[in-house]
Amino acid sequence: MNTYLWLRKKHQSKIMIKKSITILFGLLLFISCKQHPGTIEMDWVFVAGGTFEQGKNQIIISPKGDTITGFTSPNRMVEISDFYISKCEITVKQFREFCEKTGRNMPDPPIENAHGKKVYYQWIDENPMLATWDEANEFAKWAGGRLPTEAEWEYAAKGGKKTKGYRYSGSNDQTEIGWVHENSDSTFHATGLLKPNELGIHDMTGNVSEWVNDWYNPEKDSMVSLKNPQGPPDGLYKISKGVSWFYNTRDAHGNPLKYGIHMPEVRYQSPRDTRNDGFGFRIAKNK
Repeated sequence: MNTYLWLRKKHQSKIMIKKSITILFGLLLFISCKQHPGTIEMDWVFVAGGTFEQGKNQIIISPKGDTITGFTSPNRMVEISDFYISKCEITVKQFREFCEKTGRNMPDPPIENAHGKKVYYQWIDENPMLATWDEANEFAKWAGGRLPTEAEWEYAAKGGKKTKGYRYSGSNDQTEIGWVHENSDSTFHATGLLKPNELGIHDMTGNVSEWVNDWYNPEKDSMVSLKNPQGPPDGLYKISKGVSWFYNTRDAHGNPLKYGIHMPEVRYQSPRDTRNDGFGFRIAKNK
């Protein structure tokens, strides 16, 4: 073989090696991006699975003495697998990072509060993000998780396997563990400031109601599996849990309500595009 041909083949071999390295690097980068969709700081709490009675308390007594039915999760024994749930509600700072890294516009904050008063909210990094259901769902997927199911949310709120049988998420007195009418000064607050529940999770009682994955469709609740139920396949509204700072928790004598509207059993149904100062979210992921 003459010198020219030898040098040409050597040059071609170098080109092929460089192309192979470039393709391999691109493939590794693609796989990495698929496995880690969102590089965001998140405090996860592990929730060991188990069986629990969902919807145990089916009657809510309001501060005015009203009896309300139909606002609670279905009463049934449910089996839940191990999962993780975020320690706190997703904050404005976390959601802003999601928007920046995905090229989205940060949505405008609500103008009015739950009382109909013009307050012209400003986004504050440490506060819970006031998101629509679709925004919450997209954030959850980007962060490598999902929205919790109603059953998972209720199980975690009640303390999972570490439950002490409290009526609310971590106490029988809502003001110890949640921002509610009596202690909130008529607004929501930064996440994680009050006492956590048995699992170390904050703000599952009060502050803002939290979107979950499930559709609200009580007529089809009986159709779902009793193991890791996902909720009905369709519906007009989405469910949120935990209720918000807006609601009273004490009777006319100032005593904590034995069964109040902040119980983990309570479910709210709302259009998925709802955005106001009473709706936020946290996320979950499989083990």
